[in-house]
Amino acid sequence: MKALFVNPYQFALVSRKGRIYNRLWPPLELAYAAAMLERDGIQPTVIDANAEQIGPAEVAERARGFDKAFVTSTSLDRWQCPQLNLDPFLRYIEALKAVVPEVYVLGSHGTVKPREMLELTGATAVVRGEPELTVAEIARNGSLAGIRGLTLPENGAIVDRPDQKPIRMDDLPLPAFHHLPMGRYRYEVLGRHFSLFEMSRGCASDCTFCLLKTYGVGVRTKSVDTLAREVEHGVKRFGVRTAYFIDLEFTILRKQVLEFCRHLIKAKYDFAWCCQTRLDLVDEEMLQLMKQAGCRLIHVGVEAGSDRMLQLVDKGITLEGIRRGMALIKTAGIETLCFFMIGFPESEARDMEDIVRLAKELNPTYASFHITAPYPGTKLYDMVRANPNVHFSDGSLFPEAIEARFTLRELKRMTRSAYLSFYTRPSYLLGRLRKGELRALANQMRLFWGYLQS
Repeated sequence: MKALFVNPYQFALVSRKGRIYNRLWPPLELAYAAAMLERDGIQPTVIDANAEQIGPAEVAERARGFDKAFVTSTSLDRWQCPQLNLDPFLRYIEALKAVVPEVYVLGSHGTVKPREMLELTGATAVVRGEPELTVAEIARNGSLAGIRGLTLPENGAIVDRPDQKPIRMDDLPLPAFHHLPMGRYRYEVLGRHFSLFEMSRGCASDCTFCLLKTYGVGVRTKSVDTLAREVEHGVKRFGVRTAYFIDLEFTILRKQVLEFCRHLIKAKYDFAWCCQTRLDLVDEEMLQLMKQAGCRLIHVGVEAGSDRMLQLVDKGITLEGIRRGMALIKTAGIETLCFFMIGFPESEARDMEDIVRLAKELNPTYASFHITAPYPGTKLYDMVRANPNVHFSDGSLFPEAIEARFTLRELKRMTRSAYLSFYTRPSYLLGRLRKGELRALANQMRLFWGYLQS
């Protein structure tokens, strides 16, 4: 049996719908799934069309002779914030259906809209949730009978099988990086020779806007020993020099973070990394140890610019907590990337002004301003559907925005204005130049320009 995994190419640096930046990051979950098949004696192939920048026709030509194809609409780094434009993904599905007997859909879109995605794609089945266990069962079994986590046609009807059990994180094998074009991956603010790793899956928070369905319920952790083996595997065998620990709340596992950082310090790798967390989940001791272990950047979701809006979206943090956490990170000498969201249903003009004002006050190394996307499967999506005074900006399965007091056009204009107001400040530009960050600043300006043109 020959199994193929495909990560589609998005065809643009910045997707127009949602202004999503299509980074060249490895599809980590496909590397895990491929390794699980190898463990079962099945030879997989992974085509990362996004990294190779190849279209559906070439992928289909390379897919001839395979028995099953698994195509992801969202690699792991996009489980929480999936693409809103499905057209590129659908083009790969159609091309593969012409040459492969069985084609399966993976990713967040199928997890939250499984029946619609099955009808839209005409796939053999939709795999809901994290894919590794379900994919391994499909590959090793002669039929789909009894396999959980699937939505598929049966006896003239569409059937939702029971959910797949969550995978035990320590049961994941070493990712099959040898099936990926590792030399192509990069993160502009860290560098090349880049990979993803994860210590946990899931989130302990309950924000209204976050899409968590693909992760399952709660937070599942990986032991420090397992994570250390994965990093060693990447660094020593594949030359990984930069990485993003893709956990949604990396520092919530404080004891494990401290232990892991001590391991990295002792290992003395040539290795810089970043992570994502909440600003109320950091402290001085942890941050100092992270800095010593090679942490160069922390992603944090600030989202709103006032306590009123933070409370409305169930962020679970105050402006005081945000300011305190940012001060701690800056004192530790670690760079920051802050995310801000524009266009919640309750947003007024003053809320947009508050966001830009707070961004300038916090003055992170990088600021990202995005229109709030109402992802199906979130509390926000359900709230919009139940409120007759607001509506989605379009009628697609995955709408781009919420139109309440402002239209999509107005929200785009506000987002553009926020970027210009933050990044064109003389104090910001001079601050970066004084630190000798000319190359990083040039890369950042190219990305900034790409956003403005989208």
